[in-house]
Amino acid sequence: MIEWIIIIAIVVAMYIIIYKYEKKMDALHKLVQENKEKIDSHHEKITKNRKHIDDNNDRINSNHSRLEKHYSHIERMWVTIPDSKKKP
Repeated sequence: MIEWIIIIAIVVAMYIIIYKYEKKMDALHKLVQENKEKIDSHHEKITKNRKHIDDNNDRINSNHSRLEKHYSHIERMWVTIPDSKKKP
């Protein structure tokens, strides 16, 4: 008799857990659909901004190589500067 009560309690608990999970999934699915619609409506802006980001990355890469040359020059200068001579 106790076994049946435990089995029924487990079944009820599983039903409640599955029910709550399905409700959360339905809400999540609804939010995903709304966001898909927003993304589709702003697709042109997204592609325009992606192109702008790519252009900026090209500029950043070119500036990075130029700065790297300057930094290496500064490091070479730092190495070649003689230490100050101390007076005895």
